[in-house]
Amino acid sequence: MFQEVEEDANVIWDRATSLSRDFCIFNLMEKYMIPKPVVEKGWKKPDPGVIKINYDATIHEKKACYGLVARDTDSFVHGWCVGCVKKDLSVEWTELQAMEESINFARINNWKVVALESDCANLVNQFNSRQKDLTVLGYRLREIQKLKIYFSNFTINWAPRCCNKVVDALCKWANIKNCNLVSNLDYPLDIYDLVLKDAIN
Repeated sequence: MFQEVEEDANVIWDRATSLSRDFCIFNLMEKYMIPKPVVEKGWKKPDPGVIKINYDATIHEKKACYGLVARDTDSFVHGWCVGCVKKDLSVEWTELQAMEESINFARINNWKVVALESDCANLVNQFNSRQKDLTVLGYRLREIQKLKIYFSNFTINWAPRCCNKVVDALCKWANIKNCNLVSNLDYPLDIYDLVLKDAIN
């Protein structure tokens, strides 16, 4: 009685494996039959008159590091900032701190049209959501949202990690140097090449 069922399962399995071998589209063991085009995405320039601030945050052994860089449509760097905090924070809280630092950096420089970009999709979605989040994180986000009144136009968008290479490198640099630094002019030489690549793209 059970032998027929087992034979049917084996027949189905054999057919599926032979089809998988013939059409290697979704077979992760073989090369793709239809190759994916390799596209190197880079930083996307903002509209004229907009200052775009990309920010990111990382955690290293109970130390939260953040970095941000502000650029215009000509890829001119208007300023950058890095910082480290010796606290045991989650990734979202570290990203939230980087968001708040970015907004404060724009306020200090008196920029009125600002676009923020982050690779933390959850935080960006929560910030742009019209629903009330009753968590502590949601309360803190609502407090940060009130800072939008200082700008004539303020947006926050998600950007893939490949578009945040400069701030990712700034975070690593801040962790190595263990420093808090704000600058409107020069940036570290190891970051210079990444800024140039973004400007060319």
